[in-house]
Amino acid sequence: MNMRSAVKTKGAIGGRKERARETRRRMLAAARKLFADSGYVPTTMAAIAEEAGVAVQTVHFTFHTKAELLQELIRVVSAGEDDPKPVMDREWAQEAVAATDPQRSLALMAEYGTEIFRRMAPLRRAIETAASVDPEVAALWRSIGVARRGGMKRIFAAIDSRGVLDPKLGPDRAADIASVIHSHEAFLGLTVLGGWSVEEYKAWSYQTLCDQLLAHRPARRRLDRRASAAGLTFQGLLPPNSRR
Repeated sequence: MNMRSAVKTKGAIGGRKERARETRRRMLAAARKLFADSGYVPTTMAAIAEEAGVAVQTVHFTFHTKAELLQELIRVVSAGEDDPKPVMDREWAQEAVAATDPQRSLALMAEYGTEIFRRMAPLRRAIETAASVDPEVAALWRSIGVARRGGMKRIFAAIDSRGVLDPKLGPDRAADIASVIHSHEAFLGLTVLGGWSVEEYKAWSYQTLCDQLLAHRPARRRLDRRASAAGLTFQGLLPPNSRR
């Protein structure tokens, strides 16, 4: 094969791969819409295919079953991208672990963790229904919860190593408490039932985590919570010079 033919072949393969990725994205977008609008049981693979503008065989070939399609959708939507890194490998999570200001660590958790809750909220009804009838979906959803708590424990272990975690707590206990305060359930309860904005929930979550989990500091060393939330979407909802 000469150089020109090799380049042409490589380009054709690249084009096919990109078309396949785009088709996959369309199918996932269609499933996201239908699961959110209609729920898990009424949404069929045929309906997803029609919404995506592809043959139903394409949906089955790509995802095999509706449960597997939903599992892939959960991974993509929770991450907010097609090819996600594990949460604790993302830049914000690494900053949360490394930050010397413990309030900054919790501010990042409130900001970016809540964005996951926001993206997942429209799918919760479909996920709960699917988890009640499909053990694989139930296992995936449980594993996500376990991983989320594990990530929190890692952040609290870093905070504890700096002597700024409440001395009555350890990283495990702190992660237990945080996983209730900062959770899908709390987010839905306050935003959907309570009518709070997403930013109001972030600000509440951040301040409550600080109050419940951080060690009390001498007055001269108190940190400004608003400053610790610099550049985040809920910073403006915090009172100026908010201090412990």
